[in-house]
Amino acid sequence: MKQRSGILAVLLTGVALAAGQTYHAPVSAPPEPLAVAHELDEGVFCGWTYGSYSAGKKQLDCTTFVSAVLDTLLSRRGIPYTPDMRRDVLIAHPDMKRNAVKEGPDPEDPRYGGIAYAVEKHGFGTGVADMSQVKPGDLIQYWVQRKNGTWFGHASLIETIRYDKEDGIYKAKIFGCHKSTDGIAVSDFELKLSGDDRIVYIGRMKQDR
Repeated sequence: MKQRSGILAVLLTGVALAAGQTYHAPVSAPPEPLAVAHELDEGVFCGWTYGSYSAGKKQLDCTTFVSAVLDTLLSRRGIPYTPDMRRDVLIAHPDMKRNAVKEGPDPEDPRYGGIAYAVEKHGFGTGVADMSQVKPGDLIQYWVQRKNGTWFGHASLIETIRYDKEDGIYKAKIFGCHKSTDGIAVSDFELKLSGDDRIVYIGRMKQDR
C-alpha cells in the first residue's frame, strides 16, 4: 500500500484550507479494517476485476470484498464468520420482498445497512449515525437514487473524509471493489455522505483488545 509523504500531506492540507475545506490527512498507520482491505487487494485479490463473484474468473463485487475483509478481521480475533453474518453483509435475506432497485431500501428495515448492520448486530462493532464522526477505516453501505428513480447500492470502506464547507456536507473517498475502476481501488469519485437522494449506513469495528 502506497502512503502519501508527509510533505504531500502538508501541501494537500494547505490547498484544502485555501479552498475553505477541512482536509483529514492520511494517518501513518491505517486503521486495522483499512489495512486488511489493502492487504487483501495486494495479496489474495491482486489482479481481480469487478463482477459477480467467481474465483475461476478472478472477479468479485463490492459486498463480496467487504465480506472477505470482515472474515479476515474476525478470524484474526478468533471469531468464526458464520453463514448468518455473511448473509447480513451480502443483504441476502430470503424474506426481503421489497425490490430495492425499483423502490429503494426500506428505511424501517436496518438489514439494508449490510456490512454496517452486521457489525452492530453481532456485537463486534457499532453504528455511526453522525457523519461528522466518520473516520478512515469505517465500513459503509449506501444506496443512491438515480435520476430515473431507480436505486443502486454499494459497499466499501472509508479511505479519507473531509468536510466541504462550500457544499456543507461530508465527502469521502472509499476503498473497495468498484465497477468504475473495474476492481479494487480507492474510488475515482468523492462520495457525498448525505443528501435527499441517498441513504448511508456506517459501521465501525471495535478495537481488538
